[in-house]
Amino acid sequence: MAEEKQVWANPAALGLAGFGLTTTVLNLANMGVISGTGYTIAYGYAYGGLAQVIAGIIEFRRNNLFGGTAFTSYGLFWIGLALLNTLKTLPPTSSGELAAWMFMWGIFTLYMAIAAKFLRARAVTAVLALLVILFFMLSASFATGNETLLKITGAEGVVTGLSAVYTSAAIVINDAAGKQVLPV
Repeated sequence: MAEEKQVWANPAALGLAGFGLTTTVLNLANMGVISGTGYTIAYGYAYGGLAQVIAGIIEFRRNNLFGGTAFTSYGLFWIGLALLNTLKTLPPTSSGELAAWMFMWGIFTLYMAIAAKFLRARAVTAVLALLVILFFMLSASFATGNETLLKITGAEGVVTGLSAVYTSAAIVINDAAGKQVLPV
C-alpha cells in the first residue's frame, strides 16, 4: 500500500500576522503613543510567540528550513521577551545586556534577510530588512538609554510590524482569490 502524502497549508500568514500585530503594538508603546500593559505581554506569549512557533513547526513539517527557522526563532524571541517582563523576581536586566541581545538578534535577522533574498521572497525580504534596522536601533537605544532614539526606533518598529501584517494579508487574500491580488 502506498503511503499517503499529507498536504499542509502555508503557515506563513499566521506567523507573519502573529509577528506583525505584536511588533506594531509593542512599538506603539516604545513611541510613547500607548502605555505598555499586560495585554502586550500576554499577546507576546500567545500570538507573537506561540502562533509563530506553531507556524515554524508546520514549516519544518513542510520541509521549509527557512520558514521553520524564522518562525520558530522569532516565536521563541517573543516568548522570551514576555517571560522577561513577567518574571519580576529576576535581577533587573542591565541596559547593556538587553542591547547585546538586540544586537545578536540583528545579526540573526541579517542572515535570514540574505537567505530570503536568495529565495526571491521580496515581501519577506523587506520585512526582514526592516527588522534588521529595528534590532540594531533597539540595541543602540538600550545601550545609550536615549529616550528620543527609542521613540524613533518605535516608529521604525511600527513600519516593520505593519509590513509583516501586509505580507500576511497578501498571502491570505491571494490564496482566497486563487490569484495575485496584492503583490508579495
